[in-house]
Amino acid sequence: MTWRACMLGVVLLLARGAVAADEPSKWEFEFQPYAWIPGTFGTVGVKGRTAVVDSTVKDVLDLTTSGNAFAAGGYFSASYDRWSAFVDAFGGYLNESATEKVPTRFCTLCIAANADIRPVFVDFAIAYRLGQWALAGRRRPISLGVYAGIRYTHFGARLSGSLGPVGGKLHSSDVSTTFNWADPMIGVRWEVPLLDRVSLDFRGDIGGFGASSQLIWGILAEARYWVPWTPWSLQPWLTAGYRAISFDRDFGAAGNVTLQFRGPYGGVGVAF
Repeated sequence: MTWRACMLGVVLLLARGAVAADEPSKWEFEFQPYAWIPGTFGTVGVKGRTAVVDSTVKDVLDLTTSGNAFAAGGYFSASYDRWSAFVDAFGGYLNESATEKVPTRFCTLCIAANADIRPVFVDFAIAYRLGQWALAGRRRPISLGVYAGIRYTHFGARLSGSLGPVGGKLHSSDVSTTFNWADPMIGVRWEVPLLDRVSLDFRGDIGGFGASSQLIWGILAEARYWVPWTPWSLQPWLTAGYRAISFDRDFGAAGNVTLQFRGPYGGVGVAF
């Protein structure tokens, strides 16, 4: 082999390495902290006591500003080519009370009730992208995928009430419990670029199937604005949308929970 052939081989290897270095990585990561302000609707049963929960988004905002409600969440995903895995975690608390005075023939009764609810939802799922289709004049393609995983739910509830005065005494009752369970779920997700920097994302799932809960479902619809600023090769976005989660779980004598959480959603994310 002559020195010319050796030099040609080195040049070809260097050129091949440069081309490979220019190829985009198949790995992609996303991280997004978010805020979700869900109204809460349904019933909570604890040891024979049942409370009807009917808190609208406005009610939750009022409770939040008064220090009686708080919630926060985060989303993280890692994908390689068509496969990906994601974790979506949300937790908060809601403390709602009501007092009513009932006049009677002998006295005025004061009826007070308080419900302290502390939900936590954590989704773990493996996803597969069925396909993607490029659009002219759009940075991001249309994509369609499916996923399967579990939704872990921690639910703490405390119900208390008082009635009085009856016979000169105040009668009160206080019960509390904590529920933990996990439900299988399957879902579909898609992304559609509406504009060059605006995309519409959807994620919807259903599960339970009697394995734990009788039925659970969840939807998340959001519009993302991809910011035209890429510090350190990061791609940030702003998002706003609507999210809902519903479940129906019976624990026998310990209690039951049939609730829907639904309301506006927003956050800031980054892809890298």
